[in-house]
Amino acid sequence: MNTNLLKSGILFFVLGIAFISCEKDEDTPEVSKGEILMVTGLINPDGQSGSNYLQLIDDISSKSYDNSSAFQFDLYDQFVMRGEDVFVLPLSSSDIITKYTRGANKKLSKTGQLALDANSMPTSIVIKNTTKGYVALMGRPTIVIINPETMQKTGEIDITEYGVTDGNPDATQMLIRDNKLYVALNQMVGGFFPSADRPKTDVLIINTETDEVEKMITEENTGMSQPARPQESKQIFMDENQDIYIVCQAGFGLVDLPGHKFGILRIKNGETDFDNSYSFNLTDATIEGESNKASSLQFVQYAGNGRLYAMATIPAYWSNPPAPLTDRICIATEIDLKSKTIKKLDLPRSNGYCSIGLYKDKVMFGLSTNSEDGFFSLDLNTGEVSSNAVIKTTGAPYLFRHFGETY
Repeated sequence: MNTNLLKSGILFFVLGIAFISCEKDEDTPEVSKGEILMVTGLINPDGQSGSNYLQLIDDISSKSYDNSSAFQFDLYDQFVMRGEDVFVLPLSSSDIITKYTRGANKKLSKTGQLALDANSMPTSIVIKNTTKGYVALMGRPTIVIINPETMQKTGEIDITEYGVTDGNPDATQMLIRDNKLYVALNQMVGGFFPSADRPKTDVLIINTETDEVEKMITEENTGMSQPARPQESKQIFMDENQDIYIVCQAGFGLVDLPGHKFGILRIKNGETDFDNSYSFNLTDATIEGESNKASSLQFVQYAGNGRLYAMATIPAYWSNPPAPLTDRICIATEIDLKSKTIKKLDLPRSNGYCSIGLYKDKVMFGLSTNSEDGFFSLDLNTGEVSSNAVIKTTGAPYLFRHFGETY
């Protein structure tokens, strides 16, 4: 186990988990409006605490933004966009999910709340229709069924029996395809890591018509484990062929788990088992343009035509002892899912407080570099990247979401 990394408290960027809270000031005097949701984080010198600031902006024209018209949240809250709604999932700061909706005036307003049982730790929310959605919990072996319009709990699915190492399989991210709910299970033991002697990936499949578990599928040939990190909703996604891809983290690059690999698995359209003909082992992959190996993918964004963009962690760039705020250990990469290759993009390295989003024909990389914080752009048509941050932020660029996004 890499004790230096664990002791440095850098679980924020690998899990987004910390048991701290801060005062929230959600009643801002003048709430912003726009087409893009942007979140920035002001992080305290300890690298583990602080606040997130959510605001809307109009476009990606060059501009600097402060947080004067932003909603304030806990540093570890997750923000999930579903249509015109934004759900705030408090992994550890509280047990209340809050819904915000962008109205006709393009402003966000609070439109509902859902109180969960204590220590639920919600990790994911997906919406089937206007009256039915699902919330995955990591703190309890339960999938909660909700009415997303009224934010009322309407039922729950007990998944205790699918915890192979204890009574909780640790549900993380979810996706709905063909009336089936695919639930990634991290199967963590005594903390945040999978069992060392079980390099496998589990996904639960639930029928959304009956809310009955159909089966748990397990991939055990590649050594990949821990599918879809808890605080990154895009680590399970579908491409234009409706094939499902799942990013597996294998201990998030923080612990030594012999035989465990991080990489990407697939469940093809029309099938409900892992595709044995496809896997991409990133643990052992050579990164074009980078001499060091990666240990995990922190944030990903699918952009069509087999192109996946990701922030990859490079352990070689850690100092000793690690310094979360000043160690620039993440690089921007492009992954070709078809040819199974990965290359470094010509963008500066960032610390772990980074992100990726999509805006029309641009991929937006939120980077905290040695010289500036902000969102850099990559043109999908030309491959050109911006030499500086297009959008400059006050604080770490933690999230970028376009309300019109396709993926």
